[in-house]
Amino acid sequence: MKKSLVLLFLIVFAASAVFAFGEGPPAESSNKQASSNIASGDLLIDNFESGSIKSPTEWWVFDIETVAPVKNSDLTAGDASVAGKVGNYSLLLKGRANNWYAGGCGTYVAKPNVNYSNYNTFQVDVYGNGPGSGTIKVELWDDDNKNWEAEQDSAKNYAPVYDDKWVYDIRVDWQGWRRVTVPLEDFVDEVTSVGDNLLNLDQSNGSGGLLQVQFVCLASKSTGLVNLNIDNIALLNVTD
Repeated sequence: MKKSLVLLFLIVFAASAVFAFGEGPPAESSNKQASSNIASGDLLIDNFESGSIKSPTEWWVFDIETVAPVKNSDLTAGDASVAGKVGNYSLLLKGRANNWYAGGCGTYVAKPNVNYSNYNTFQVDVYGNGPGSGTIKVELWDDDNKNWEAEQDSAKNYAPVYDDKWVYDIRVDWQGWRRVTVPLEDFVDEVTSVGDNLLNLDQSNGSGGLLQVQFVCLASKSTGLVNLNIDNIALLNVTD
């Protein structure tokens, strides 16, 4: 009799456990779903599915009023194929500009023994709020003086001191989601008077290679409002 009761208890407990935990943690499921949208061999920088700009990827914020992960449940307009791949969260960039400039955010991507020279394309999903949403200046900083740091001159609008800063402008004038894919060869060296004027993504001879990625937001008017979202930031190895 006792054995029968124990067996019945174990069956009920197991059934309850399957009912309660069968689908797994929502955060983990959403991360797997969003990560699966990046092809094998490509590198996901961030998809914001953690709902944080501090972990697992840490972003610094400068000047702009709002940099925050927000839910995508209401962001359904635009390219349906992109809208179906953005996961639960994207990063809202929003703020009033002063002389066109509204601020932005960035993250340090250099890691020991990580070779970014395998990648040739930058990709980001962008949600626009129609004409006047703003312009995103994408910045890629590489390491030319081999110290794994991106030194900047605060007296010259934080221009690079020793390294190259490669930039590409994305003018956001559409409504809804759109995937933006940019060959790295289309990025332009913004300050040719410093660095070696080569996009160095590898870590040869002590260099840190690709050091950081930044997004600088510019308004469509000198005192306009920047209002857009970004998601699924990645480096790709495009062979076609």
